[in-house]
Parts: sequence; C-alpha cells; structure tokens
Amino acid sequence: MALHADTFEILRDCRALFLKRLGALLQASGLVSGNAIAAIQEGAGAYFDEVVASNRRGSFADEAHGLTASRITLLGEDDLELGIRLDNLTAGLFESTGGGLWKLHLRFITLLRRPDLPKTDNPLGPKGISQGLSAMFAAAGASSIEQKLALLDRFESCLRENLPALYAELNDFLERGGIGTAQPSIVGASESPAALKEAPLKAENALLALQQALFAHLPAAPAGGGATTGGGAVASLLNQTSLEQLMFRLEALERMGRAGPPTFAGGSLSNETLIPELFGDSSAPQAPKIIRSAELGIPKSANESLAIDTLAMIFEAIFDDPDLPDALKAAISSLQIKLLKVAMKDNSLFTDATHPARLLLDHMRQAVLGLPLDVPARHPVCTRLFKLASALRAEPGVDKAGFEKALTEIDAVIAERHRGLAAEGMNYLPLLAQLDDRDKTAIQVGETIAKALDSNPPEAIGGFLDRVWRRVLRQVGSEHGLDSPQWREHTAAVDGLLWSFLPKTAGDDRKALAQRLPVILKVLKNGMESIQLPAPEQEAFLDDCFKLQTQALRAAPAAAPAVDPAAEILATGLKTASGQVLVGEIRAAQLTLATLDFAEFEAPSSRPAACAVGDWLSFTLPNGESRLGHVCQISPNSRRALLINPDAGLAIAIHPAILERQLREGDASISSSLSLFDQAATQALRKSQAR
Repeated sequence: MALHADTFEILRDCRALFLKRLGALLQASGLVSGNAIAAIQEGAGAYFDEVVASNRRGSFADEAHGLTASRITLLGEDDLELGIRLDNLTAGLFESTGGGLWKLHLRFITLLRRPDLPKTDNPLGPKGISQGLSAMFAAAGASSIEQKLALLDRFESCLRENLPALYAELNDFLERGGIGTAQPSIVGASESPAALKEAPLKAENALLALQQALFAHLPAAPAGGGATTGGGAVASLLNQTSLEQLMFRLEALERMGRAGPPTFAGGSLSNETLIPELFGDSSAPQAPKIIRSAELGIPKSANESLAIDTLAMIFEAIFDDPDLPDALKAAISSLQIKLLKVAMKDNSLFTDATHPARLLLDHMRQAVLGLPLDVPARHPVCTRLFKLASALRAEPGVDKAGFEKALTEIDAVIAERHRGLAAEGMNYLPLLAQLDDRDKTAIQVGETIAKALDSNPPEAIGGFLDRVWRRVLRQVGSEHGLDSPQWREHTAAVDGLLWSFLPKTAGDDRKALAQRLPVILKVLKNGMESIQLPAPEQEAFLDDCFKLQTQALRAAPAAAPAVDPAAEILATGLKTASGQVLVGEIRAAQLTLATLDFAEFEAPSSRPAACAVGDWLSFTLPNGESRLGHVCQISPNSRRALLINPDAGLAIAIHPAILERQLREGDASISSSLSLFDQAATQALRKSQAR
C-alpha cells in the first residue's frame, strides 16, 4: 500500500477542515459558547494527532480495561457517570453515521498504511468528538453532573443530525486528494465496543437460527439404517403417501371444529387419539393447544417435522405473550392448522418476510392495537377477525391467493378503525393549538429575559428576572396575549427597572426617576402577587431595588460581577431546559388533554418528526407506566405528537424531544411497525437457547 508523497499536507488540511466544520455546526446549534467550542475542537484535534502518530494501538479490550480501571480508581462517582455516558454517546454515533464513517475509515487505512487500524480508532470518528466533549467538561468543572448529562443529550441529537453530512464532505475532500478506499478484505480484524457487548438478536436471522437450533437436536440415525437415506444432520422427506395422509389428518382436524369427529377408513387413528387435548369436553377456558410433529407421528428426521416444530414454537411464543389480547390469540389459534399446511408445502413462509401468511398475523395484531387485553370476542373488531379467519379456513388449498384476499379485508378493518380514531382526534386540535400558543409565548418570554440579562444586571436583579419575572411574563402572555396592553406594560417594566439602576447625575434624570419609579414598582408588585410569590421574597427584592436606586442617585454604579470561567464556557448551553419531564393537562369544555412536556420550555429541533400520523406508539410516563396511543396529528409548529386511544381513556400531546429520547433509549417504540411473526420467532429462539 503506497504512501502518498503529500500525506502530511492531506492530513493537515483534512484535520483543519474537520475541526472547522465541527465548530461551525456546534456554533449553529446554539448549545454552547465560543470558549466551549474551542475546548471541543482542541480535544478532538488532540485525538486526531494521537491516532495519526501511533503505529499500532492495543485492542479495544485492552483499552477498555485500562480506561475502566483508571476511572474507578482516580475519578469520582460523577466523573465515572459522565464517562459512561460519553461512551454510550460514542457507540450511538458509530451506529448512526454508518457508511460515511466506514468509507472514511477505509480511506485512512490507505492514507496511513494501517490495515490494522481499528474501526473505532478513526481519527475523525465519534471517539475523538467525545474526547473533545470531555475536554470541554474538564474546563467547566464547576457545573453539576445533572447539567452536564442534560447538555450531552442535546449534543447527541445535534451530532446525529449533522455528522453524516460532515463525513460526506470529508470523504469528498479525501477522494479529490487521490485517497482511495482500502479493500475491506485487507482490513485487519479488531475488537470494537459492540463486539464486547451481547450482540442484539435481529429478527431477520431469528427464523434461520431457530431452525438451526432445532436441527442441532435431531437424533442421529441408527447405523446402517435403511429407512432413511441419511442420518444425523441429513433430514429425510416423508414419502408422498405419508404426506398425503398427514394433510388429510390436518384437514380433518379443521373440519372437526365445524362438523364433529370424522372417521377414518382402514382403522386409522382418530383425531381424539392423535391429539386428545384438542378435543376435550371441559368447558373451562384453556390456553390454545400447540400442534407438534411428535403428536402427529412424524419422525424427527423429516423436513416436515422441522417446519412443524418451528411453527409450533412461534405459535407458543404468541400464545405466551402477555401483551396480546386473548381474543386475538383465539383468532390466531384457529389458523394454526392452516399455517401448518402452508409450512409443509411452502418453505418461503420462513424465508420471505413479505409472505402473505406472515403478514396476515402481523396485520391481525395491528387491527387490535390499543384494545384492552380483556377485550371480549363480541367486540366489532374481534368479530370481524374471527369471521375472516373462518373464511380463510374454508378456502381450499394453501396457495397465497387466499391469504392475500384475507389481507385485503383485514387492511380494510384497520383503515376503518383509523378513520374513526382520526375523527376522534380532531376534537383535540384546539387544545393542541393552545400548546403551540404557549410555546410562542415561552419563546417571546425567553427572548425578553435574555435581552435583559445581556445587559449584565446586578446579581440579585438578574436572579429575579430569570426566576420570578419569567413566570410572570408567561402568565401574562398566556392570559392576555403577546399583543395586549398588559404584555407591553409588563415588558416595559423590565426596561424601566434596569434604567432605574443607571447613574442619575442630571436633575432631569432624577426628576424622571421620581415620576416613573412608582409606576414601575406597582407593576412589579402586582406581578409578584399574581404568581403568589411569598411576601418575604417580595420584600427582599424591593430592598435590593431601593439600595441600587440609591446608589444610582449618588452616581456610584454597582461593581460588575466577577465572571466564573466555568459559567462562561457553558453559559449558552445550560440556560436551556433542565430536562425534567412532567405530566400536565389542559382543558377546554368537556375535553382534557394530557401533556408530556419539560418542566422548562425547550424549543423543538428542526429534524423530521420521529413518528408519523397513523402510527401506534408505545411510550413511557415518568412513573414508569407504559401507554399506547394512535398518532392522530403532528403539530407543524411545535412538532408535538397528539396521541389518542379512547379504549384506554388516553389523549396526550408529547414534546418531540421527549419522544426522540425515548425512542433512542428504548423506552418508546412504534408498535404498528413491529412484526408479530418476527417477534415471536425471536422469543422462541431465546427460549430454545435458554434450555
């Protein structure tokens, strides 16, 4: 692998471009001050230099071991928590940046002649950015761990949104410089953070792994056995006669549910003898019965046995799922034999994620999303599911056409229910508009207070404006509007208050103060009363005002407060919301809309909404309770999602940043996008591996 003659220049210019663009996107985010951005750039640049200068780094396991040990022995609990959160941020950014970062990695292998360069040690990768964030926090050590973690959440959202474009630009830069991508085959194997964790089970691999797990437990064929053509790992097919007899038995089992016990010619076993549990006389409710190959008398070494037992474990996982209504389980149970016949005739049931038989089970689940677990079978949706299942069982054969017809009908059921939910959601749109208006007020209040604080008022006055008068302005804006005389009066009081502290040496200024001050103090007093500020706090504030105004008359302005370096670095980022999530509500007429929002206002990001109208969304309340609602509307202004579920008494609006964080951390999921068939296969595989 040839080393470019201009390697030094390319590395230098690439480093400069990376740090320049990183600084620009952080500045555009408005999260932190210029000093903080400089600290991040310095840390990321140091990491770049460290990787480029090294010849060969140890494995990730060695690095992780040393890093963890040093944290435990040298750092406090808060620093350890921050370090863990930075590691999680790094891992998340590796996943979200995908192909662009991988191409950069291959180009740096070429540029540095380092086939052994681990993917996690990309000089431009998330690990360097995390090192920059760590450097920033070290420079601002006076901030609390809660503030740092809250700011990290916002950094992660910003970086997830902007890093792919940055990496694309860096790829173009290196490509123009003649740096090609190394062939992946020459890249040395190396450990990564993900490799040290338990690999997540992917749904698309679960069915294959499940069949392999069952296949591994097949009994070895007897030596010299003539009944089969192979032993052990070689499964034999049922002969055609046996297969036809098996299909006849399954069809008889289906008829059993409608026309009583069939009889078999030639002394064949009755269905009651074959599977007695399916034909008991007990009227007590029982769990659905699972049909397995052993109960059908099929040799374990037959391919059909593998198909039947794979499907049996999937059905078992469905019937054991505590989050599925019993009515849905009963409807799916009635299709068990139909699916068994499909599994034996059409192997694509296990390989094709779009097979209509699989999609039918998925859509049946979607049809009942949001209904209570004890929904009765007579519920209109459940009644239609049973009717569809009955019609499908009556269809001759097992071709896909019958399932496709049933799919069309179940989709009509889903669409009809969604139309009803959308109509119900329209009633809550005025309440959603109220929340948007509240956001507009909060934005205007924030701008007013920020402008006042930019004038560097005395500490006591700055604290009053930020902590007390912010609440007053929100209340005035919500009750009277931003164009009202009351709003203008209360914002003018801020300007008048700050003016009253300026030196008054001229006679006209003193006279103006004497005239304006009573009006200003009256507005301030009324505002404090409106939010029920305790009397001692009111008196303390007015005393501070009197002292400062007296100093102004003596032409002795108060000394400027000392600037804390830590506050200067993190001031911009940590003036945003605290991150505390609260459940509230707003009312109009007979309607009540719950809200899942921040304790302090936080503006939505410019990213697209994390969900779409029509989704069923599972989310978590602050008390840990999980709820499920249908997304009826997404506000174009605030991007709040309006979720309703009349069957669960749910109507709630969720702040987009809360929803994004829950989806990222696994506390929320789009339930309507999940495949019941794949989920059941995954659960079945985990159960088989635990045995």
